[in-house]
Amino acid sequence: MVAYNKSREGWNSKMFRRLLLVTVLLGLFAASSNAAGVRVAENLVFMIDPVSGWTVHLDNPPEALVRETVRHLAHEPAAARATAEQIEVVARKRLAANEAIVYHASSGAHLAIDFSPLEKGRPAPGAKAVQKSAQYAAQSLANEDDVSHLEWTVAAAEIDGARETSLLVAKFLKHGRPMVFRGYVGTVERHWFFLYFTAPEDDPQVLEEMASMLAHASIRIVKN
Repeated sequence: MVAYNKSREGWNSKMFRRLLLVTVLLGLFAASSNAAGVRVAENLVFMIDPVSGWTVHLDNPPEALVRETVRHLAHEPAAARATAEQIEVVARKRLAANEAIVYHASSGAHLAIDFSPLEKGRPAPGAKAVQKSAQYAAQSLANEDDVSHLEWTVAAAEIDGARETSLLVAKFLKHGRPMVFRGYVGTVERHWFFLYFTAPEDDPQVLEEMASMLAHASIRIVKN
């Protein structure tokens, strides 16, 4: 006759309930998570978890963003003799240069994700070179014809998994509308990366949502 062990049965019952709770919670988390893994290079994945209202576009840019880019390009001197169709082709090529775009339809805010390999034989850029690249981005922004009243700063920042990162924070008027820009420039695994976020200044919730998404974003090395 086997002795009845009440304490052992109670322990097993508690463990079963705990494991069941953990399983349910993990299932709920997986069902609610919209985390996107963007393959940005052969061995690199950029992870971002877009909240409600934001969508990740991998292959084709949002049509509303294409139209906005067309309006922007139309003000450049090079577009003076171009047809509307030619300008649209250029707009689509510029947007397609990004590995992905995270887009907020109701405001037009968007994050462009671009990774580019370092030149072969060149050493990986250090913190100063990354900072200078962020400063060059500010100068490029200042030279755009439809941008005025630009104010900007560059400071060190962090993106999980990156080697070096600088952050360009800018405010400006675009066609007279107040805008904000956050540009994360950095290096990881023999690649430059550029995370360029542009949004209207008058929508603080959109800014907070993107700040939170980028605070939890990461770059992961993967094996093929």
